Amino acid sequence: MEPTTEFERQLLARNAELERLLQAALEANAELSRRLKAAESRIAELEALLRTNSRNSSKPPSTDGFRRATPPKPVTGRKAGGQPGHKGSTRDLVPEEKVDNLVDLDPTKCVHCNTPLEDAPRMDAEIRQVTELPPAKPVVTQFKLYRKRCPKCGGFSRAKLPAGSPTGGFGPGLQAMVALLSSQYCLSRRDVSDLLLSVFGIRMGIASVQACCESVSEAVASTHDNLHAQLKESPVVHADETGFGECKDSRMWLWAGQAPGVEVFRLQPGRGQKQAKDLLGEDFAGTIHRDRWRPYESIKEARSQLCWAHIRRHFQAMIESPEATAIYGRGLMETSNEMFHHWHLFQDGEIDRQKLALAIEPLQDRMRACLELASQDGKVASKVQGIARDLLRQWKSLWTFVSEPGVVPTNNAAEQAVRKAVLWRKGSFGCNSEAGCRYVERMLTLIGTARLRGIRLLNWMTRAVNAQIQGVAAPEFVPA
Repeated sequence: MEPTTEFERQLLARNAELERLLQAALEANAELSRRLKAAESRIAELEALLRTNSRNSSKPPSTDGFRRATPPKPVTGRKAGGQPGHKGSTRDLVPEEKVDNLVDLDPTKCVHCNTPLEDAPRMDAEIRQVTELPPAKPVVTQFKLYRKRCPKCGGFSRAKLPAGSPTGGFGPGLQAMVALLSSQYCLSRRDVSDLLLSVFGIRMGIASVQACCESVSEAVASTHDNLHAQLKESPVVHADETGFGECKDSRMWLWAGQAPGVEVFRLQPGRGQKQAKDLLGEDFAGTIHRDRWRPYESIKEARSQLCWAHIRRHFQAMIESPEATAIYGRGLMETSNEMFHHWHLFQDGEIDRQKLALAIEPLQDRMRACLELASQDGKVASKVQGIARDLLRQWKSLWTFVSEPGVVPTNNAAEQAVRKAVLWRKGSFGCNSEAGCRYVERMLTLIGTARLRGIRLLNWMTRAVNAQIQGVAAPEFVPA
């Protein structure tokens, strides 16, 4: 019905305006509600980030600052050091056949009555050994390459260095020492130069230090490749990766793989599928100990064991979250504690693998049920839901250790290997050349594998550099 008066027309127009304003207010209110929810979610994320440390995430302990990780020990009133009744320990004595100087000492007179003891028979002896360093003096060999004139043709000939002699000014042992100081002991090129001068009296410029490192790198290249091939053939490998600075404007990642008797590093410009396959091989068909990083899943023939140390950090983070999330965290952590209890019984030989599987089966049911609830609970943070869904997606990879020999629940071996490499990264700030990248991965590989095999690395590298000079294959990487 059309309005008949001006008043009715004004009233309808006013009503339409009020409806428009109401709709605008409703839309504004909805937008404010959306922003409030987003702000609350962001506040929760930031609060969770503030609570994040090495116990509840993958952050290293060095990022924890000065916060106490554990409460201080109670004051007992005891003095520092060993307590009464503690046996203590002493340094092991060197076998007498390896002692360089033997000195026999007899008492000259009685400490009680001053009677001379020259003719008294010897009884037991108390052994004291003093170890000292010999004078650190380099051995310098001088070659005089004389020239002679031929009496027949009048031509001149110069003597040549003996076969297998170093062409530069530094021998194999010194080159190996320089490389070891710059890698295993994390000294800068300048610090290596200073140490050689102060300890051995050897003047070596920074450029010469670099040249020695490059020479050693070339000498051990084939050995690194052989060890890498051994890793790819291993049935079980621990794998991990970490950032390693920049090289030629590319972010570099250090990939580490450890298997029984071998530890291999690869320094690559990326953290994706290509680099994972470079470390382990596209056809790797063994078991990979790893975290939840997805590029490892691109190796289709491999089985996986997810690291429970990483997973438990997620559980700890849930425990430290608001109550709706903490409930799930406590349940999951308690279940994992029981799982590790049975695992330790198995390791100690108290139960066999069959009993281990039977004990863990009900724990699996409990954990799956808890994860399924957490993945669908709208009261917990979306990140927690995502972690729960991902663990359910990779469910089989949580339990490989239960049935497969040689597999353990954690990836601590690879994490520890990477942690040692981080010390080098802190001192070097990464690499600035392709040759530098190869030097890092080769030296880290030799250092890690030598530790596992009980090889005296300095002696072996000296032999490797000498082999390089003589043009023969590097020696086998086994204890001499």
